[in-house]
Amino acid sequence: MWATPFLPNLLNTAVFLVETSQMVAVLFVNYKGRPWMKGLSENHALFLSLFVSIGGICLCAWNVLPEVNAAIHLSPFPDDQFRFEIVGLVLASLFGTLLWDRFCTLVFAPRIFRAQLEEFKKITLADLEPILVTLLKVLGVMFVLSTGNLLFYGAAFYLYRQHKKRAAHEEKLAKQKIIKGEVPPIEAAD
Repeated sequence: MWATPFLPNLLNTAVFLVETSQMVAVLFVNYKGRPWMKGLSENHALFLSLFVSIGGICLCAWNVLPEVNAAIHLSPFPDDQFRFEIVGLVLASLFGTLLWDRFCTLVFAPRIFRAQLEEFKKITLADLEPILVTLLKVLGVMFVLSTGNLLFYGAAFYLYRQHKKRAAHEEKLAKQKIIKGEVPPIEAAD
């Protein structure tokens, strides 16, 4: 049996995508956030990895990059209805796991649930801005990857470099204002 080559099929492709989403769901649910640690929107690396993982699952389901799907031995889906069913399972796995965890916390640890609920009530629209920015970045990168056009790659790299230069210049100006005493250090931290 070990000598026979692995042949990708629809079953192992669906299992791989759903299993990957379940691993992401476990990470997402077990990260409790405030008041015990940084909130999910504050932990940028974790938040970005969750978005990228779910985006990668969608890219694989729609076979946007056939070379990647072939490299990880995923077979293409027969139609869009099956794709939507698999992505629906992925989303149900993520949100269902989160809801089940919060329900179990409510039943077995009501004090912890109340603390989580109080922290949830403190979320403002400004707190959701980094989430939306991250989502737009991930969607932009996935769009660039899905085109396969090298000009988009070059333009994206150029825009990224310009953004980094602008951010470094603004940080340098802010430090100079602090040194000159024009801005108190507490305001500069905001």
